[in-house]
Amino acid sequence: MTERARRLRKLARPVLTYQPRASRELVPNFLASFPREARLLNIGSGSTDYGARVTNLDLEPGEHVKVVGAAEHLPFDDGAFDGALMLGVLEHVADSHRALSEARRVLRPEGVLLVAAPFIQGYHPAPLDRRRFSREGLQAELELEGFFVEATGIVNGPASGMAWVTAEFLALLLSGHSRTVHRFAIRLTSWIAWPVKWLDVWLVGHEMAENIASGVWARARRDKSDR
Repeated sequence: MTERARRLRKLARPVLTYQPRASRELVPNFLASFPREARLLNIGSGSTDYGARVTNLDLEPGEHVKVVGAAEHLPFDDGAFDGALMLGVLEHVADSHRALSEARRVLRPEGVLLVAAPFIQGYHPAPLDRRRFSREGLQAELELEGFFVEATGIVNGPASGMAWVTAEFLALLLSGHSRTVHRFAIRLTSWIAWPVKWLDVWLVGHEMAENIASGVWARARRDKSDR
């Protein structure tokens, strides 16, 4: 998708999630924590591009995709990377346990993985939409696959979750049980719900915000003794 096409898509249906400054800095800070010679992997990269030292892997070919492959079957040697990104991927893969296990396999001992996943969000297939994670749930999944979780947090707050659910709910009410009408209604209701997300400017810092956060993140490390 070209930049112009992405802008037109946003005009047709606005983004319903607000990213606070801390969330916007997650990836830049993660990448900056590695030396220049580090080898990094972006699993499920889509259209993102974080520079030459980051290998972009996705299911489909794309402008910035360097390797076509599945998260559950990474075509790399054991310990090939110093760090890896998995942003908005776990909800779409067929086997999230296998995907995390593969990410750990291709990381060197003490390699680090940054994961972001949805919690309270509407259905968004790519090509399917299979699961959701609370902050505690994401941490538990990582620990189950042998990672040591260093930090967790919220990517998008509760107002973003409310905006997304409100838009979907109103579209259902207005669509009259018609899939075709719903396709147009969701554009209108997304604009109606769009202002709600800005309440996250205030709410994202609430100590209970994670209860209905729209998205969560975790930074996890492969144990150095795990060879």
